[in-house]
This record gives sequence, C-alpha cells and structure tokens, in this order.
Amino acid sequence: MASSSGGSATTIASLHPDIIETHILTKFDVPSLASAASTSQLLRTLCNKENLWKDICDSTWDSIKHPLVQQTISSFPGGYRSFVNDSFRLLHSNTGQRSLCSHVHTSQLISAVDICYGNDLVHSKVVVTNTDDNSFLGSLFSVDMTDCNDTVELPLKYQGNENECMRKLEEKLTLSWIVIDPALKRAGNVSSLRPVSVRPYWDGSSIKVVYATVLSGDATDTSEFVECRVIAIFDFQQGKDVQLRELSFCVVDMVKSRLNGKRTLRILQNAMECGERKKENGQGRELYLEHLEFKRKRRDDKQRRQKMLYRIMWFIHIITCVFFSIHLVNFLCFTTRDAGSLIYMAAEPAIIS
Repeated sequence: MASSSGGSATTIASLHPDIIETHILTKFDVPSLASAASTSQLLRTLCNKENLWKDICDSTWDSIKHPLVQQTISSFPGGYRSFVNDSFRLLHSNTGQRSLCSHVHTSQLISAVDICYGNDLVHSKVVVTNTDDNSFLGSLFSVDMTDCNDTVELPLKYQGNENECMRKLEEKLTLSWIVIDPALKRAGNVSSLRPVSVRPYWDGSSIKVVYATVLSGDATDTSEFVECRVIAIFDFQQGKDVQLRELSFCVVDMVKSRLNGKRTLRILQNAMECGERKKENGQGRELYLEHLEFKRKRRDDKQRRQKMLYRIMWFIHIITCVFFSIHLVNFLCFTTRDAGSLIYMAAEPAIIS
C-alpha cells in the first residue's frame, strides 16, 4: 500500500500485529478471513486466532452463544474455525462417488436454530435430541422446536393480502438449522437458508414455509437421495403481526416417507463427515426443483417398468392358458377316443354271437 508522504510503498507487515488483528481482521467476514489467511505467514498466524473465529460465529449465529454449544465447539479439533468450516456453507449431496464413512456412536444431537426476517433476528433456540435410546433408533425421526412458552412474532403485519404476505416471507425470511454431533466433533447446516416453498396451509389461516436440502442417502432404492425438510407454520390475523406456530425438522426419502432415527443418524453423520458443502448463492429453490424433477422422472421410469412387467406377465399368463387349453383338449380327445374303443371292444362279442 502507498504511504501518504510520498511514492514510497509499505507492506502490511510494517503494521503492528495488534492493529491488524483488532482494526482490520475483525471487519472481515468468513470468506475474506479465509482468503487473508492464505496470503502470508503473518496473516495466517493472525487469522488462525480462536477469538476471531468465535466473534464471527457469535455475530453470524446467535444460537452459538448457548453454553452447551460453546462447550461442544471447544472440543472440535480446530475449535471455532472448524465449526465455521463445517457450518458456514450448506450441506449438499455428493455429486461424485459416494463416500461411506464409519459410524460413530453418539448419545445426542444438538440443533442450533436461528430465524431472521430481513436483518432482524426474530428467533434463536437450541434443542438437544437424545439418540442413545432404542425408542429413538426405531421411531420416526423428528426434531420439534415448538414450545408453548415461546411467542415468536415477525416484524410483518398482515394487512389482508395473503399473497403479499407470502411474497414477503419468501423474500426476507431466512432460517439456519445447524446439526452438531458432539461425539463426531462435526457439524452441518441442513437448511437451505432461504425458503424453497411458501404456500397456504390447509387450515386456511396459516402459511407453510419449507426449507430443504438434498443429501446422499443409503443403498436402498427409495433412499438414493434424501431430503432434509424444515417446516415452519405461521399464523396470521388481520392487523396483527405474523406469528410462528410450529417449527420442525425431519428427513424423508424419495417417496416422502420419514426415516427412523437409526437411518437418519447414519445419513447425517455421513453428510457431516464426507458430504459436500456449498455457499448459499440464492439457487436453493432451483436445486430443490431439480430434485423434484429428478424424483418425478424416477417415478415415471419406475411406473413404465412396472407396466412393462405387467404386460409381460399377462402375456406369459395368456400363453400359459392357451398351452393348458390345448393340452386339455388333446387330453380330452385322447380320453374320449380310448373310451370309445373300449366300449366297441366290449360290445363286439355280443355282435358276433
């Protein structure tokens, strides 16, 4: 950088490290801090300091300030930097060859959720799911963030136009749902951050907002890919602020069947350890629609194969029936001819006499 006194140049190394750390690096976001760390040994040392990454986490996700989450992140190999590397970008399905990672026994999953409307944080919560239980492993997986004691209102007043309300929710409502595995010491953001679907709810007085990401599943036909679904239900009344009523997370297969706890835990661990992570670029809805189109084509192909199989089975059935009928006719003819011969032979002596 050029000095103000003349044409001589000075480098960032001439600045005191405290100035760089406290007045420059603290203004950086995650991509900028990661880029700065790769430019020089000095910046790499300064950018790797734990307090910088902790400050970024605290400013990005309010839920991370929870004592249990802080304690868990401190056990990560790289602390807050490892957590940011895991959670800042969103989880996606592997585009190449699937990686099968070893299963690690864990007793709990931590869900850290943050909801923002525009630039305003409207809800932040941490929920612990006990996974060390047979009832969890065998039952359908679901994490419910709804609490009767919570009153979550958006800075959005309903003015009688449902379409306008849904448009604003689609444009301004963002949601982060980070799943943390304390035993694996990994984390992953399973939300699309922006809605993939906003539509009226069946009761006529609510709006259903869906966030979804697609992950690689297991080897079964219906779980080649799975969908992490976060569903938020908002109530609205004329002249009042829109209010959150329900918030839950589940994992469904390609026929929209919810997975049980054992399969969900295995898939989530595999995604956290081996899955791809991509920066949210506003294309979550498009990627989700591509997934729906893929499922539709897969369903149509399966139906065509089933129809072809039915036709082949009917053809085989008809051929079998024709063959059996011909064989039966021949048998009856042969039996009738033999019976006539026996009757003639029995009656022949009487005729001769």
